[in-house]
Amino acid sequence: MRVLEFQVPPIPQIAAIGHGVWRRGMTHAQRIFEAYDLIVCAEGALYLEEDGERYEVEAGSMLVLEPGLTHGGYRPTDTETEVYWIHFCHARDRRRPQENGGGPGRPLERRTDQDTEPYPGAVSIPKFGPVDLHAIRPLLKQMLKLRDNLTIQRSYELHLNFGLLLLELQKSKEASSPRSRAERLGEQAAAYLAERLEHPFDSAEMERDLHYHFDYLSRCLKQYTGLSPLAYRHRLQTERAKRLLAHSDEPLARIGERCGFPDPNYFARLFKRESGLTPGEYRRRYGVFQKE
Repeated sequence: MRVLEFQVPPIPQIAAIGHGVWRRGMTHAQRIFEAYDLIVCAEGALYLEEDGERYEVEAGSMLVLEPGLTHGGYRPTDTETEVYWIHFCHARDRRRPQENGGGPGRPLERRTDQDTEPYPGAVSIPKFGPVDLHAIRPLLKQMLKLRDNLTIQRSYELHLNFGLLLLELQKSKEASSPRSRAERLGEQAAAYLAERLEHPFDSAEMERDLHYHFDYLSRCLKQYTGLSPLAYRHRLQTERAKRLLAHSDEPLARIGERCGFPDPNYFARLFKRESGLTPGEYRRRYGVFQKE
């Protein structure tokens, strides 16, 4: 499946939304847009072509026409056809669809809860494919209602509803693109390590509990996170320690134990290697509580 991925922030922004019923025999005009044109067919079928590639957009399916490309109808409608359309733009434009895109991708590295920079993100939707009309039709109707009585505040609400629509389209993409076994195992291995931070790392036990050879689990986790099991565990331990250092007054040795480091010296060395600060330095810089 080809998908379009949009990096956020900023979120894609809606420019227009419309709804209509095409009579039998109507053909879409030939044109070039400088915005994306998202078309959802609720009844009948539309026959559209974009830069020589033809699409039959049947009831319960959608198509995204891309900016700068020539599109139009290649044959008239056969029957009455109900259509929703949305024109939208994106400041960080990635126009070309990716092949076989999708999947949750690598998890983001966790930060402290005192950070002030937003997390990077992305939303990816099908270029062409089926949609869940039951899920998205209420959103489309609400957006049309907002459009009919638009104010500055309601415009913001319109953008938020469009964001929810994109999330629903992303879900439909994931539902029609089953995840690989390696990706599922990578996620499973990551969750397993996160749940066992206070226990010693044991590759044989991990192998027995997850019912796969450790080498294969390691490859799956590396594909999912970019890290080996031990390196990923160290990252998780450091993240937990950061939260405890910033939001508790527990002794450093106790925090080390809670993060799987019975040896305080090893805890201090690894924490500094991962964060660039000793546990004490980190607490003084980011701690929420001020000592008398």
